[in-house]
Amino acid sequence: MHKPALPAVVLTILLATFILTAGSVDISTGAKKGDWIQYQVTEIGNPTPDYNITWARMDVTAVQGEKITVDVKTGYANGTIYPEPQIPLNLATGAIGDGFFIPINLNLGDQLYSEYQGNITITSVWHLEVAGAIRTVVSATTNQTTYYWDRQTGILVGATTSFPSFTLFTETSATNLWQPEFLGRDFIFFSVIAVGVVAAGVAIVLIFVWRKK
Repeated sequence: MHKPALPAVVLTILLATFILTAGSVDISTGAKKGDWIQYQVTEIGNPTPDYNITWARMDVTAVQGEKITVDVKTGYANGTIYPEPQIPLNLATGAIGDGFFIPINLNLGDQLYSEYQGNITITSVWHLEVAGAIRTVVSATTNQTTYYWDRQTGILVGATTSFPSFTLFTETSATNLWQPEFLGRDFIFFSVIAVGVVAAGVAIVLIFVWRKK
């Protein structure tokens, strides 16, 4: 008597599974122990003493699955350096600090979860120069902040935060996660050119000496 209800139950389960799978994001991190990133911070307006920041640095001290541990140092305009050692992050639970890390390889429309901000939707994906290299960057905006993350590593590379009396701009100044283009692909390009120039110079000298003889 209850057999006809079985297909409906199975269909409901399959549909729910499909919806959950379609809306999920692969929670993977591109970070590893020893990674570091340094930020330059500037303000427009009249920042409060707590936000009169000039630089910050984040060092990855441990990675275990979706769990990341970082040391953060913040430098203030008055010369004070505020250390925050061993900050535990967890991509699975949304413990990402102030947007320090997100899952890698997110696409337009994907969502991530922050314990402070709730669900955050990726609104743009484009190429941007970061610390001397062209990187693929994903961006999202909350009520107060627009975040920029490196898509391949998931690390925060910039942010713009608006307060009533000032705006805070954070951008990457240096990192060991990638090499500046001149030391990477461009270095090979310029090396080939340099070798070509030297070879041409040697050829000219040999021709000159041969003609003189």
